[in-house]
Amino acid sequence: MKFAKIFIVAIIALLGVTACGDPNNPTGGGNDDPTSEWSDNGSPIGEWVLTEWNGSKELPFGVYIRFNEDNTFDLYQHTYTVLWVHYTGTFSLNGSTLNGVYSDGEKWNQYTIKYNSETNQIRLTNSDKNEEGIYSATTIPAEIIEDATEAVNV
Repeated sequence: MKFAKIFIVAIIALLGVTACGDPNNPTGGGNDDPTSEWSDNGSPIGEWVLTEWNGSKELPFGVYIRFNEDNTFDLYQHTYTVLWVHYTGTFSLNGSTLNGVYSDGEKWNQYTIKYNSETNQIRLTNSDKNEEGIYSATTIPAEIIEDATEAVNV
């Protein structure tokens, strides 16, 4: 499935155990503090796990993403199977607008990104598709990286 469909049905998840839940549980964490603030100030650089999708913490799929300092990304997701698939590409950030292109040249939808430094999360919103994902800081488990199948075409 395309990153745009899952990452908000899609890109990139870094989870502090005390702030956001278990980093090895892609459905754990979330923003339980209604007083915490979302802001335009922050950076997506790091590893993230999808912990909430359109207001639900019960996720039928898993997504991890790593945003690298060289504006590349590594996306690991499983949607209709237990197998993890690895996608790569590039991203750009212009203010609070996040855009990306998979390695095969296909673009993903445009997202608005917000940061929450209190909970160590990012929120990605695609208003065109009325989708929103909350990603928590984490370390992508080594077994997911090692066992993931490389995406042939996005």
